[in-house]
Amino acid sequence: MNGRKILIVIGALFFAAVTLSAAALGNPQMCCMGKKHKSGKQAPPAEATQQDGAQTATVEVTGKGFEPDSLKLKAGTPAKVTFVRKTDETCAKEVVIKDYGIERKLPLNEPVTVEFTPRKGAFTFACGMNMVKGKLIVE
Repeated sequence: MNGRKILIVIGALFFAAVTLSAAALGNPQMCCMGKKHKSGKQAPPAEATQQDGAQTATVEVTGKGFEPDSLKLKAGTPAKVTFVRKTDETCAKEVVIKDYGIERKLPLNEPVTVEFTPRKGAFTFACGMNMVKGKLIVE
């Protein structure tokens, strides 16, 4: 009987510790949460604009992830994509475009521009944990 009381006390303490930890840490980061639009369909890719011989676009990191989460670029034309992290609510504190060897830290509210010449295909950009993702569509 004494052993049973000890197990109950240990269980109660464990439950309290987990509950307090969850309260102290707040909401979980958005990394593992889906980012589908309400309709379940993805928005069409945003198109880069031409400026000074390069195609340019801006991607913001918000509580929803990368916005826009897909960009349409032209192959062979230099690209300048600026990333601006607007929140601390996600794990997207850096951007990685593995196929182009790009890995850059994203300081809060500071624009970070990556420059590359895209080649035809579809490429992923992601946070450092590869959980928040976006897509480059190059035609």
